[in-house]
This record gives sequence, structure tokens and C-alpha cells, in this order.
Amino acid sequence: MKTVTRALKAGLCALAAGGALLASTPAASAESWHWHSRHETWLGCQTYATITFPSWQADRLKCEIEGTWSPWQTYALYIYY
Repeated sequence: MKTVTRALKAGLCALAAGGALLASTPAASAESWHWHSRHETWLGCQTYATITFPSWQADRLKCEIEGTWSPWQTYALYIYY
């Protein structure tokens, strides 16, 4: 019986901790990531982002691989607004 009680307490504590983490996240808004352009290299994508958006915060721009990785991979620039 003690094991069941301990497991129940542990489960409730985990649930409460998870709820606290979810409550701390901001509510969904109209802002999201938008595709902007395609580049041949990651460095080219970063350079373009730096030159085109010099005053933007770094956390609002990202370069990611498009699709699955391959030797002729392209990279996409995404903007958060």
C-alpha cells in the first residue's frame, strides 16, 4: 500500500511540475516563423540575413536545412514576425 501511495504522490508532483512549466510559456500569438529565401550554403544564408536585416535581433532570424540532408543541400532563411 505504501508503494501505491508513493507512486501516486510522485505522479501528482510530476503533474503539478508539468502544469507549472506549461503555465509559464507564453500564449500562442499571431507571430510565427515565415520562409523568406533559399540559399546554396549555410554561410551564404547567414551572410544574407546579416546584410539584409542588420537591425533585427538574432533570435528572430534562422537558417535551416530544407528537407533532408544531401550533398547538394539548400538552406532556407526564416523570419519570426
